[in-house]
Amino acid sequence: MTDPMTIGSIPPENWPLADRLAREQALASDDDGSGECGRGAHLRAASMESYTQTYGQFLDFLARTNALCEAEGPGERVTPQRVTAWRRENKARGLAPTTRRQMLRNLSAMLRLLAPDRDWSFVIRPGNRSLKRAIPGGPKPFVVRDVAEVMVRVRRLHRQGLAATDGPEKWRTLRDVALLALLLTRAPRVGSLVAMTIDRHLELRSDGTWHVRFPGKHTKNHRRLDYPLDAEASRMLTDYVEHARARFPGAGATDQLWMGMKGPSTREGIQAIPKRHTLAWYGQAHGPHVFRKWLRASAARRSPELAMDAADVMGHTAEVSAKDYAEASGLHAGLRHGDRLAERRARQAGRAERAFAAELARWEEGRR
Repeated sequence: MTDPMTIGSIPPENWPLADRLAREQALASDDDGSGECGRGAHLRAASMESYTQTYGQFLDFLARTNALCEAEGPGERVTPQRVTAWRRENKARGLAPTTRRQMLRNLSAMLRLLAPDRDWSFVIRPGNRSLKRAIPGGPKPFVVRDVAEVMVRVRRLHRQGLAATDGPEKWRTLRDVALLALLLTRAPRVGSLVAMTIDRHLELRSDGTWHVRFPGKHTKNHRRLDYPLDAEASRMLTDYVEHARARFPGAGATDQLWMGMKGPSTREGIQAIPKRHTLAWYGQAHGPHVFRKWLRASAARRSPELAMDAADVMGHTAEVSAKDYAEASGLHAGLRHGDRLAERRARQAGRAERAFAAELARWEEGRR
């Protein structure tokens, strides 16, 4: 099985020469006013970035499986057999059906730019079936939790860990608390969490709080993330680093931050931590990615500005940040409208009943 830490996206500057040249040609602009430009020159920057990242992921898969040949061009490299193998790996990684379908759409779009003379229908029609039929399923249903409410449970778990007798159960609890606190306040992606080390990603400041840094190679969109942790999350992380991490087997031989009983935590090990606790708390297991949705939704409920801040902290692009701001603004407009309606109903409560009673009294008076 492929080591999850090695899964990534090869950036365009490291693509094989033929692929780099094809991409540059597709993005060529109309510099001389002739009206001729590349097929991808009209695309939005966000769309091209998404296509490029997905193609880089496919190239990374080929490199990890010893199938990446520098002499091949995109037209020869992308075969039905290799796309099928990549699709199976993505399913084995546990990616949602919607994500896997979108990755195939992105790959198809990129290939139409790199090699427009080829028929790439097999990418988005596996077995000559639509993507919906070939990869059934939709987004997994989940309940949005307010991060403040979830943090109450993390605090309780933290107290239990500190009070526990020294041993593996105490170490695991303090590790879980530190990881959950980081997810609830900053929500880094799993790939970033797996790569975290004490020396390169953490800096302890003079006031006792931690500063977290993720270089571009450890983030999904290759954007550097740099942010401080608040006092509470820092205290939980400190308790893990000072009182638990060094006690795990093999901790002295590595600088990886997250440890398990068999060495550094793997991608699966890190995913299992929030799943185990959310199952115990809410009866439904959630992986780390749901914390990104919870953090964004919690921020949007408070103010549109906080929605933009949350998007920035999580490493979203400016376009996604603006989208989150617009959605949060719409949410707050709806909430304000609902408040006005509730106020009006309260002000006019009983008005219809009083009017009916008055009309009935007049009718009774007329009968007499």
